[in-house]
Amino acid sequence: MRTITFFCALFFLLLSCTSNQAILESEKQLLTAPDKPSETGYFKNHFELAEIIQIQTSDDFLISDIKKLIRHKDNVILFSGTNNTVFIINAKNGNIETRINKIGTGPGESKTIIDISFDESSEQLLIYNDYYKLLFFDIQGKFLSEIKVDGTYEGISWYDGEVFFHNKLQGYSCYPYLVKILRLKTNTWREIGHDRRVDFPIRTLGRQMVKSKQLWFTAPLDFNLFHFNKNQVQIPYELSLSNTVTDERLIKESTSNPQRFFEEVTGNNLIYAVNSIRETTDHLVFRSNQGGIFIINKNENKIYWDSYVEETLLGMDLTYYYPHDGDDDKIMFILPAEVYTQHMQSNPKSSATPLKIKEDDNPILIFYKQKNIQSDNGS
Repeated sequence: MRTITFFCALFFLLLSCTSNQAILESEKQLLTAPDKPSETGYFKNHFELAEIIQIQTSDDFLISDIKKLIRHKDNVILFSGTNNTVFIINAKNGNIETRINKIGTGPGESKTIIDISFDESSEQLLIYNDYYKLLFFDIQGKFLSEIKVDGTYEGISWYDGEVFFHNKLQGYSCYPYLVKILRLKTNTWREIGHDRRVDFPIRTLGRQMVKSKQLWFTAPLDFNLFHFNKNQVQIPYELSLSNTVTDERLIKESTSNPQRFFEEVTGNNLIYAVNSIRETTDHLVFRSNQGGIFIINKNENKIYWDSYVEETLLGMDLTYYYPHDGDDDKIMFILPAEVYTQHMQSNPKSSATPLKIKEDDNPILIFYKQKNIQSDNGS
């Protein structure tokens, strides 16, 4: 009888570990960040301009914002939240080739698009909407099928044949440490992480979950960097940052008195979030609610906080960093057209061949790549 009881207990233990695995943090590195952004130019010395994409502009194709952008082969897949539209753009010439904006209650339709992703193996576009459905489209915009989802999540990402639903929302609360995963081949679901609740509704510019060389994500009020590796959630890095939001009184004011919360954050240069992690061959790049970007040199296990880029051609600074999905070893910046035109008016000789841009055109996508990938070890 004791033998039977033992094996039953072992079975349920294994079942629990398989369906809801813990987050592993045994091998994480503690990195201490500088107290403020530097102007010495780490980014300038380690990255260089790789590509500029001017998105087609017309009365029918005005993009109000960019909530998510995916690179796949010669395509740029762009989701505009304000437009409630997905655009398929030719990366070579910037032309918009397909628009998906199906509003309604019928098959393939949405009231509001929450997020998108892209299945690289089947080359299908995934649209997650407020009807708790995951919609599947081909690259030409034809609706194919749909799957029911059990709640509202902040974002989704396709990775290695699975769709990751991150940060389930519940009023002012969220569950950023619990990831629900749909395996597309078998249409089966599982969960990893744990169900710790975070009562903090404020978000900063950027994305919580980003796919590059690996699938990385962050959590509000948490300064660990998480990634999905070998079927587990791991924490390779913990950040030590000065001036972080830790006061419970201030955290509660994020819901009870947001104006006062932002006054204290702005007045004291407080950091309450890090997000938007992109991984290149030798670096991790991410941002916070403060200016500049953070750069981790993976070879040195050293972190930099940079605010400077020497770029007279475009008039760009690192504030315009925004993460894109795709393993292309690049870092993206979204430059508003009016910023570029104002720069050219003030510096007409900064470029011998200026871009043909008007101030009310669609934004410019600027991609940087790492210098000397084969030999660069962060020196």
